[in-house]
Amino acid sequence: MITLILLISIFSPETDSLLNEAINCSYIEDFARAESILVVVKEREVEHPIAYFLLSSLYEMMWVDRGDSSYRDRIFSYADSAINKGKKWTKNYPDDPWGYFFIGGSYTLKIFYYVMKEDYLGTFVMINPAIYYLEKARDLDSTLTDVYLGLGGWEYMKGHLPFMGKDKEKGLSMIRKAIKDARFVSLYSTLAYANICIREEDYDEAISILEPLLSKIPDSRTFTWPLIKAYYGKKEYCKSLEIADKLIRISANNDYSRFEAYYYKAKILFDLEKLEEALIAAETALNIQVEKDAPHVKDIREDLLEIRKEIKNKTEGA
Repeated sequence: MITLILLISIFSPETDSLLNEAINCSYIEDFARAESILVVVKEREVEHPIAYFLLSSLYEMMWVDRGDSSYRDRIFSYADSAINKGKKWTKNYPDDPWGYFFIGGSYTLKIFYYVMKEDYLGTFVMINPAIYYLEKARDLDSTLTDVYLGLGGWEYMKGHLPFMGKDKEKGLSMIRKAIKDARFVSLYSTLAYANICIREEDYDEAISILEPLLSKIPDSRTFTWPLIKAYYGKKEYCKSLEIADKLIRISANNDYSRFEAYYYKAKILFDLEKLEEALIAAETALNIQVEKDAPHVKDIREDLLEIRKEIKNKTEGA
């Protein structure tokens, strides 16, 4: 297989092992270890885009996990470096599909950032180059399944746009291929797929892929978050409350994650009509200091204030 030959020729077994370790560390939120490993790889593989791509991905995960806008510059700086390195790499090695993948993947990282910020103009500006380079990689090697995360995400997105087709299942099928066989984005694909399932209200499917994964990495906030959303969507409140308490425990040093965890705890307790406990959870969340422009903070605070108001109306009128 050409892809395997190229990977072996580019990276030593030691470097390949470091890449695996860095990726695994990032999903248990051992960000410092992942970062230090990728810096080593970047210094070893100066001309290759992979370390820059993975560093951009790492800083994006840190931004999502911590709600810290200071990571924004690093996300874009390393994505741009990966794109520039990738273009130089593909000029020297035009038959290597991985070079094109890292360019397209870096544009995809930018797209995800813009989606999270609800900046849809920024999103659409990045779509064409992302698709172009991912398709170029696929055309060179159809077995390079890493490309199917970005391409599948686009097919799924098109299913929501007028005049663009309605075959969302095509996109989901592509993402499932990436989950199964992708070299660098298998876990990222799992996360994306779980979140799409929750969006589609296919909660059982999300749970079916998250629970086996969390049995191996039980304290991963990254994969625990979609699990609580899936159980809450199913209205399995006792189970989701258990997960909320777990998230509070594993977020002891992360105010942004604790803020969201207490928010879900307040929602669950409110739905269970445990109003006094719900009010305590809501007040706890509102007293946690987080960045106002971090993802979802504005909407969550508004919802918490509404929950507090409804609780007070109910208890004062009782």
